[in-house]
Amino acid sequence: MTKGLENFLKIPVMKLYVYLVLGLYLAVPALIATPAGAQDPNATGIPNLLTGPLTGNGADVNNTPGYPLQPQQGTQGTYQGATPRGTDLNTSLENDQYRANASRFDQNRNPLFYQLPPDPPTEFQHMVANSTGKMLPLYGASLFRNVPSTFAPLDNVPVTPDYVIGPGDELLIQVWGQVTLNSRFLVDRAGNIYIPQVGSLHVAGISFGQLRDHLKTQMDRVFRNYDLNVNMGQLRSIQIFVVGQARRPGSYTVSSLSTLVNALFVSGGPSPQGSLRHIQLKRSGQVIVDFDLYDLLLHGEKAADAQLLPGDVIYIPPVGPQVAVAGSVNSPAIYELKSAKTATVDDVLKYAAGPSSTASEEKMRIERVDSHRMRGVLDLSLNAEGRSTTLQDGDILELIPIVDQYKNGVTLRGNVANPGHYLWHPGMRVGDLFPDKEALITREYWLKRGQLGQPALTYLPPCPPSRNRNLANEADGSNRRDVDIYNRVDRPANQDQYDSANQIQNQNQNQNQNQLDRDSYDCIQEPTTQQANPSDLRGTSSQYGQNSVNGRSDRSSIDSTAPPDQNQRALNSAAGTSAATALSGRNSGQFEPRNDVKLSAPDIDWSYAVIERQNKDTLTTSLFPFNLGGLVLEKDISQNLGLEPGDVVTIFSKADIRVPQSQQTKFVRLEGEFHSSGIYSVMPGETLQDLVKRAGGLTENAYLYGSEFTRESTRRAQQRRLNEYVDRVALQASTNSVNSASGAISALDSAAAAAAAAQSQNVVATLRQARATGRIVLQLKPDSDSVAQLPTITLEDGDRFIVPSVPATVSVTGAVYNPNVFVYDVHRRVGDYLQLAGGSNRDADSKSAYVIRADGSVISRRQRSSWHRDTFDNMHVYPGDTVVVPLNLHKGATLRTVVDIAQIVGQFGLAAAAASVVF
Repeated sequence: MTKGLENFLKIPVMKLYVYLVLGLYLAVPALIATPAGAQDPNATGIPNLLTGPLTGNGADVNNTPGYPLQPQQGTQGTYQGATPRGTDLNTSLENDQYRANASRFDQNRNPLFYQLPPDPPTEFQHMVANSTGKMLPLYGASLFRNVPSTFAPLDNVPVTPDYVIGPGDELLIQVWGQVTLNSRFLVDRAGNIYIPQVGSLHVAGISFGQLRDHLKTQMDRVFRNYDLNVNMGQLRSIQIFVVGQARRPGSYTVSSLSTLVNALFVSGGPSPQGSLRHIQLKRSGQVIVDFDLYDLLLHGEKAADAQLLPGDVIYIPPVGPQVAVAGSVNSPAIYELKSAKTATVDDVLKYAAGPSSTASEEKMRIERVDSHRMRGVLDLSLNAEGRSTTLQDGDILELIPIVDQYKNGVTLRGNVANPGHYLWHPGMRVGDLFPDKEALITREYWLKRGQLGQPALTYLPPCPPSRNRNLANEADGSNRRDVDIYNRVDRPANQDQYDSANQIQNQNQNQNQNQLDRDSYDCIQEPTTQQANPSDLRGTSSQYGQNSVNGRSDRSSIDSTAPPDQNQRALNSAAGTSAATALSGRNSGQFEPRNDVKLSAPDIDWSYAVIERQNKDTLTTSLFPFNLGGLVLEKDISQNLGLEPGDVVTIFSKADIRVPQSQQTKFVRLEGEFHSSGIYSVMPGETLQDLVKRAGGLTENAYLYGSEFTRESTRRAQQRRLNEYVDRVALQASTNSVNSASGAISALDSAAAAAAAAQSQNVVATLRQARATGRIVLQLKPDSDSVAQLPTITLEDGDRFIVPSVPATVSVTGAVYNPNVFVYDVHRRVGDYLQLAGGSNRDADSKSAYVIRADGSVISRRQRSSWHRDTFDNMHVYPGDTVVVPLNLHKGATLRTVVDIAQIVGQFGLAAAAASVVF
C-alpha cells in the first residue's frame, strides 16, 4: 500500500492536488479561529457594546431584556458594569474595534447625545390601548430618551462651598507676601497633604468653604505677613451602585460632584417597571433621600437632590400604583401615584396639565378593575365633587370632548367668497348670507385673475437636436447618413440585430454628453418619435395652450435608425396623423404658444342651490332647493327661504353639477384659414356654421376638405372604447399563449410559443400607450369651399376647428423603397405616387395598402378591389393625402408551414419504408 502511494505521488498533478488538500486542511481552521487579543474585543478590555452580554461587579445588566448598552461618551460618568477592573472605558473609546461598533449608530445625531431603544409596552399600556384606542406613553420615560453624555458635572465647573475634601482631590494653593508658593497638592489616602516648611496637614472631611481658614491657621504657625488662596484642581472619582428596576443597573465611576439626578441620567433612568416616585439613596445601610422625580418633571424642583459619596447605592423600587389619563387633556399619559389612598382626580389632572379647551364639563368616565376580577365603569361630572373622587391602581380616567356642534349657527359653503359659519338670529333668511353678487365669486378666481398680469418669459428657442455619432466611422472617413432599412437591397440577414445593438450602444455613449449640451441652453426640448411620451399623445384638453394643436405629435415619418418594430408602430400611427395639424402652420418650430383664454374658475350655477336641514325630532335630513339666480339677480322674494340653527347652505358651480348645454359656458377655438382666428364664446344653440360666419368666414386659401374638428367628450368616449378593446386583446393574447404552451410537442414549439407570448405582451403594452384624439370626420367633399357646406353640428365647450391652407404635396410612407413627400399633381393616381417612391419593397404587404384622406377618412385596397378587378392604383389622390404600405408581419409563416408539411411527409415515408422491410 505504501509503494502504491509512492507511485501515486510520483505523478506531478496528483502531488499538487495532495499538497493543495493538505494546505486547505491546515489553513482553514486557522482562518476560522479567533486570534486571542486580535478579534475578541474583550481581550483588550473593550466590551462589545452592541452584541455581547454586559455584566460586571456582581450586577447583571441582562435582567432588563431588550435594552442594549449605548456607548458612553465624556469623562465624568464611566459605566463599570461591563468593563473589567482597572480598565478605563474613556481610554478604550480610542480603540479601532470600538469605533467600528460605534459607527453603526446614526452619524447625523449630535455625538454628545445617544438614544435609548424604545421600551416594550407594559401590560397596563396594552389594556389602556384596548380601551381608548391609543397607546399612551409612560410619563417621564421620554426624559431619558436622549441622554446627554456630558450631563454629569465636568472638572472645570465651580466647586460649591459644601464640597467635602477627600482622598484623590487635587488642591491648588497660592501664597504670596513674605513667602511665595504656587503648587498643586494631591490628597493622599490618609487624607493629608504635605506643604514644604509647614509639614503634613490633614484636610480630608473638611468642606471646601472651610479649607482656606483651616490651611491659614496651620500656616500661621510658621509664616507671617502673607496671603493665601485655595482652589480645587482635578477632582477625585467615586464609585456608586445603581440597582433595582434601572435600565442599566451596575457600578458606575462618576465625578465626586455628581448628584443623585446625575447618576440617574448616566444609568438611563428607571425602566418601565421602575418607580419614579420613590427613588432611594442609601448610604451605610440607611436611606438618606427618598427622591420623587415628579417634583423635577412637574415643578422643576430639585431641592431633594443629594450629592453622592463613595459607595452610595441608588435603589429604584418597582413601580407603584398607576392610572391612565386619556381624552381631552393636555398631556395624556400613564401616571404613577405616590399614594393610592389619597390620590384624587384633581391631583391626576394636575399631572396631565389639566383638561384641554375642548373637554366637556358634563361628563368624564373612569374604568376600574374591581377587586382584580372584573372591569367596571363610573360616570362623573367634571365638577368639584367629581374632582374629589379617589382613584385606584389600574384606573383609566377619560375626559369626554365636547360635541362639534355650533350653537345658533348656520354654515355657508361651496362657490362663495367667504365660506364658513355664521351667527343665526331670529328671522334670518338665506339672502342674508350673500348681500350682493360679489359674495359669490371665489377667492381662487381672483387669485388666478391676478396671476394673469404677472410678467413671464414669452419666448424660448428650441433646443439643438442631439446627434448619435459613430466616432469610429468618423475616424476612418466612412461616416455617412443612415439610409432607411427598406432601402437596403444588399442588406445582410443579421444586419437588423446589429443595427439595433449598435444604436443602443451609441445612445448610451452619447446620452450624458447630449444632456450636458441641452443643460447649457435655456430652451424647449422638442419630443421626437423615439422620445414621445404617452402624455404628449393625448387628445384635445379643455385647458387650451397645449404644445400641439390636436394634442399629439406628428409621427408620419419613419426614423431610419429605429428598429423594425418601432417603425411599424410609426406606420400604424400614421392613420392618426392629421393633415390639418401638419398644414395649419401652428407651432412652426420657432415659437411655442404662451397665451390662452380660459376660465379662471367654473361659473356659478344660478339655477340651483340647496339648504340642508336636520329634523330635531326624527333626526332625518331634508333638502330645500331654491333658485339662486332668482334670489340674487331677480330679487325674487319667494326664493329667499328662512334659515334655522344648524342649516347648511351649499352654492354650486357648473363644474359640480352638469347643467343643460344651453346653460353651459362654451369656449371654442378656431385656427387656421379664418378671417378672424381665435377663441370664441359660443351662444346657446349656436352651430359650427354660425360660429364660422361670426368669425368672418374662410379665407381664399382655406382647404376645407382637410379641416380637423375635435371634441373633448368624443375623445373621452373614444379613449374608453380603446381601453376596452385593449383589454379584450390582452385577454385573447393571454388565452392564446396558454393554448400554445399546452399544445407544444417539441422544444422548438415551446420556444416559438414563448416568443409569440412576449411579442403579444409588447403589442398590448404599445396599445395601452395609445391615446384617442377626439376627432370627428365631417365628411366634406374634396371641392368644398363654402361655409354653407359645413355640417350644422351644435358646439360644445372645448371644441377645436382647424382649417389648413391648400397643401401642395402628397405623402407616401411605409414599406416602400423611398418614403417621401411628393408634389401634388392632379393627373397622378395612387399607383403613380407609389412608383415615385420606388414601389413596394420585399417586406411590404401590398394587399393591405391604404390611403389616409386629408379629412381623416381611410380607403384601403381591399375596399377598392374585387375578384375580377383592382381599382386602388387608379384611385384619385387629393392634396394632403397619405399613401401607406404596411409591413407584411406574416411573411415567415408560409415557410414554416412548408417545413412542417415536409417533416410530416418524411415521417410517413420512413414509416412506409420500415413497414416494407418488416413485412
